[in-house]
Amino acid sequence: MGKQTLKITIAEDGSVNVKVAGIAGSSCLDASKFLEDAMGGGVAAQEMTEEYYEVPVEAGITQGEG
Repeated sequence: MGKQTLKITIAEDGSVNVKVAGIAGSSCLDASKFLEDAMGGGVAAQEMTEEYYEVPVEAGITQGEG
């Protein structure tokens, strides 16, 4: 997986858009949770990218010989 990023856009009306990239699976929700909490919670809309539906690759897992 490539670089992990959060792109935060604040519109003139004060609405905030957060786009998470480079994080597979539901971990992307954890990565942006601190922003939701800092802004008082409440999400108006959520759109999942295809990365959300990918299976995260766990580092350090090796397949045994047998």
